[in-house]
Amino acid sequence: MKIVGLDLSLTATGVAVIVNDIHQVYTLSNKLMGPERLIAIRDQVLLHCAKANLIVIEGYAFARPNQAHQIGELGGVIRTALHEAGHKYIEVQPTALKKFATGKGGANKIGVAVAIAKRYGVQFKNDNEYDAFGLAQIGLAFSGITNSQTMFQQEVIDELRGVKITKKRKKKVR
Repeated sequence: MKIVGLDLSLTATGVAVIVNDIHQVYTLSNKLMGPERLIAIRDQVLLHCAKANLIVIEGYAFARPNQAHQIGELGGVIRTALHEAGHKYIEVQPTALKKFATGKGGANKIGVAVAIAKRYGVQFKNDNEYDAFGLAQIGLAFSGITNSQTMFQQEVIDELRGVKITKKRKKKVR
């Protein structure tokens, strides 16, 4: 089974490819601009996604308004290319990735990287690679390949599957 995690970025797209128990993690970057850059990223992503059973893409970060249009362009190009190539993909919101990695949806990039490094015993060059690897781990859990999740990781998977989560309320002692 081949699972791919994608942390899309115009300057440093993180890609994690997991086949069976072997993982490879990359940063895709180039010096191009405009449509040429979008095409180059698209082509590289499609190469890494060849024969993937599932691709997990980090959803849009709406908190970055200065880059919203450019990131939206890249996201649209990649999603369209994956669709046209017949790839199955799911989208994971940034807060869900953070929760899966750390237990907290509001964790910062460093916290996510530290948690992933500790849990999986890995080291990567940058936060894009950590995010991509975390997304690939979500793909493994979503596909049922791994099932040793924590309670908060299982909550993320259940939400992706559309399972309604009910929180038990503590009764007040009087």
